[in-house]
Amino acid sequence: MRKVRVTRTGRDGAIEVGFFFKSIDQLLDPEDPSPLPERELTEFAEEYIASYLDGYSIKEIVGITIGLPQESLTPDIVALLPETIRQHFSFRIADLDDDRRVSLREGRISLVLAAFNAGVAILFVVVFAGYLDGPVAILLTGMITILNWVTAWDTYEYFIYNYRREIRKHRIYQKLAGIDIQVEGW
Repeated sequence: MRKVRVTRTGRDGAIEVGFFFKSIDQLLDPEDPSPLPERELTEFAEEYIASYLDGYSIKEIVGITIGLPQESLTPDIVALLPETIRQHFSFRIADLDDDRRVSLREGRISLVLAAFNAGVAILFVVVFAGYLDGPVAILLTGMITILNWVTAWDTYEYFIYNYRREIRKHRIYQKLAGIDIQVEGW
């Protein structure tokens, strides 16, 4: 089961969040043979920690606590786990940068397509609308209207929603790459 107990401690506008995992394999990828601190987090742990912190103002988060069963903790794990987590998120920032670069290219293409479709609509209204009559005019007007609506919506959705979400995730990963991390047993 993938349940993680989460605690939140806030004082003086600062927040510390605790993530208490059921096992070390829920946090660290059991298939990664690398020693700490090069070992990777599981996809579940990475997404869980980042998405949970997404609910807070990044500036307010001062630290996180990682809780693991006491029997799975050794002095080496306690000493190296904070750096392991920071290195993981630091490494993943490069992937997010690449995703954002590709996404920005797609956003630009959407913007060009929206401008082109708007130009086609204007050209249709100015040049051809006066010459066409009846069902053909209605059909072409409807198709051009739908085409413009779809490309405008796609462009709007990208810049207003998707790109902002990518920027926010990048900021969270940057925060996690340098945040104070405590390890404790439960």
